[in-house]
Amino acid sequence: MFKKIFGRSDKPRMLSSPVQLKPGDIVSFKQRRVLPSELQGEQFEVTAVGSYQYSADEINRELTLRGVDNKTYYVLFHEEDGESLLSFSVKLPESVVSRIFDEEEFSGLWSDDFVTLAVRERPAEFVSWIADHYRQQVKEKEAYYYDYDCVDSVPIYEKGEELRYHECTSNLETHHLSVEVWEGGETDVSLTILCPMDVVDDMWPGKS
Repeated sequence: MFKKIFGRSDKPRMLSSPVQLKPGDIVSFKQRRVLPSELQGEQFEVTAVGSYQYSADEINRELTLRGVDNKTYYVLFHEEDGESLLSFSVKLPESVVSRIFDEEEFSGLWSDDFVTLAVRERPAEFVSWIADHYRQQVKEKEAYYYDYDCVDSVPIYEKGEELRYHECTSNLETHHLSVEVWEGGETDVSLTILCPMDVVDDMWPGKS
């Protein structure tokens, strides 16, 4: 009776775009070669939604995904030349970074020059993410990370965490390298692959 009076509805949320995904939702990806092999044809649960602010008018939403094997991946919504893209990334353990890149070359990211990093080893667990080499394009830029979705609202700076980041592109236009240095000195190194939005196969809302 009260549902009738107040117009409540038990209809589930309808998902028509990946930007609508929230924690608890499920997303699956197509069997597309443009995707890393670990993501092709697989389902993932959205475990968190955050935001990166790169400038006053550039805020990008990021999803944290967990697979059935409990591995974690990240998806940043990215605009490039007017095209909406999904930026998939995986974080590298420090021990793996030192296998993929020469330590002295890698430290050049913090030098005065824009460096090129050669890949010297391709660990099997990351082989589909790795290009042949990477050229530094961004050095020590400032950004803020928020552990909530603030794309459609004014971010509260006191709730953001400042970071400095470096970005490298590769011989493959879709493959990038990102290095984020946080306020406490912690450093995250991530391999990134850009994909069109249509790699998403299906989406299911989580339980309310």
